[in-house]
Amino acid sequence: MGCALLLAVASSGAHHPSAGHRIARPAAGEPAQHPDPGDFNGDGYDDFMDVVVSKSADGKRYAAHLVVVYGSRAGLDTATARRTPAGSGHYAAFLSAPLRADLDGDGFTDLVGSRGASVTDSESFALFGGAHGLGSARRLGVPAGFRPLAAADFDGDGSMDLLDGGHSDPDSIGQGSDGLILYGPIDRTGAPARQVALDLSRHGAAPASVTTGDFDGDGRAEVVLTYPYLAEDEDEDEESVPADLNSVGVYEGSEHGLVRVRRQEATIEHQAATEDGPRTPAAGDADGDGLTDLLVPTQLAVAPADMPGAGGALTILYGATTGLGTSRESTVVGGTRPADRRRIDFGSTPAVGDVDGDGRPDVVVNTPEFRRHDGKVTLLYGGTDGSQSLDRKQEIDAESDGLPGTPNPYHWNAFGYRPPLLDVNGDGHADAVVFAPLYEQRKGAYLVLPGTDTGFDPTRARLFTPEEVGTPLRLADSRE
Repeated sequence: MGCALLLAVASSGAHHPSAGHRIARPAAGEPAQHPDPGDFNGDGYDDFMDVVVSKSADGKRYAAHLVVVYGSRAGLDTATARRTPAGSGHYAAFLSAPLRADLDGDGFTDLVGSRGASVTDSESFALFGGAHGLGSARRLGVPAGFRPLAAADFDGDGSMDLLDGGHSDPDSIGQGSDGLILYGPIDRTGAPARQVALDLSRHGAAPASVTTGDFDGDGRAEVVLTYPYLAEDEDEDEESVPADLNSVGVYEGSEHGLVRVRRQEATIEHQAATEDGPRTPAAGDADGDGLTDLLVPTQLAVAPADMPGAGGALTILYGATTGLGTSRESTVVGGTRPADRRRIDFGSTPAVGDVDGDGRPDVVVNTPEFRRHDGKVTLLYGGTDGSQSLDRKQEIDAESDGLPGTPNPYHWNAFGYRPPLLDVNGDGHADAVVFAPLYEQRKGAYLVLPGTDTGFDPTRARLFTPEEVGTPLRLADSRE
């Protein structure tokens, strides 16, 4: 295409209790003992957040903003949109996906992330939630170069902790360069209750993604890390490959850091592996038993003849009190392996939520390479047996009947939802916010797909553009 698209920082995979499993809400604007991570102001409506990166017409300048749009009885209200810049430099960016967590334990969900031109020139920041919404960004007094990649309760004390998996160049960032847990509560200056340094690197490689969830229900979150190389590389000399070379690490949270649990590493590695490196898992309670499950986008070794064009699969590894994947057989929802093995993308960015309001968890996934680069969103309905399958699904793409707006006619819409699933109008159904950067004659568009008793309803979808929330999309000249 030659044009620059509006981009968003990818999810870290940190566990987000979905809108399908509603936490009891407090009175509007009042703090909660267990705040809903979707709702920053406690008003009963989930709020949307995205990181927007736009490129100037000359192709030489970038502007990155964290955009928040608050929910209401009528859904997302663009009049409430607020923006937080990544910085003033041309290359300032958000260096980690902002996380939703109640850092200071005041009963309101906060946003925390890192921003700057590079790891060596960055700051960690937080926008603290409250009855009137998020406050202004505050710089946190955390160790230099710290990037919050996951937020969870790793030691089981009821407070949220922050994890940085480390960096590949430890000499460049000082304290905590090999990885660091900041144990909560973390006050508004960024001071943690305590901290523990970690070595999570594998042969000099830092983790590429971090996924957290309490998979065994013991009150302490586990961590699944992926690394940017494969367990088996046919181009490598076998004698030069370290015996413990692998692309997945699994750790159990504790009071003293993280403890490695090797039992499921090979299984998850096999499920997540592709020729381009491991795909990023997500966490959520997919079977509704109250324990977090691991959702792994997967490449199938054998392509089922009756499932043409699905392009991959999703494997659900179920949580259990005896450990992840020990209580019931995993579910594989998929998909084929197309001729081009690099285009294995069905099952991308999985998320859990109750879209149809029947009390059973549903799963939503993206297929970015559907119809060239057009993209597709698939809703996998939850069954009575607590599993999902392609037999019970709904598919929505840029050409689905009833959607508002005008899609790009050349199949470059990049139509895909932004996790997590949220209940933005408080009706008890999880909604999905889709972004299509070349929709609306290259202006870009967000489309809110409302959940209903029968699934997503495209005819009731609401459209708003980046310009309507103060971040107009400016594309570089297509001749660039």
